Amino acid sequence: MSVGKTAGWTFAGLLLGVLAGFAAELFRRQPVKVQQRYVAPQATRTPDVRPPAVVPRPVTEPATR
Repeated sequence: MSVGKTAGWTFAGLLLGVLAGFAAELFRRQPVKVQQRYVAPQATRTPDVRPPAVVPRPVTEPATR
């Protein structure tokens, strides 16, 4: 084999490996994060959830001079 053929096969092998790596990253199973976002709104609709307590406004004293 000539040096050119060897370099060509080496380059082709490296290119194939890089493309296989990208394909593996694209088709790798991703962690499920989208479903966690939809759990919280359903939890607020349950009948045992109490509304937030009303905070009374502080009484301000009249300004004295």
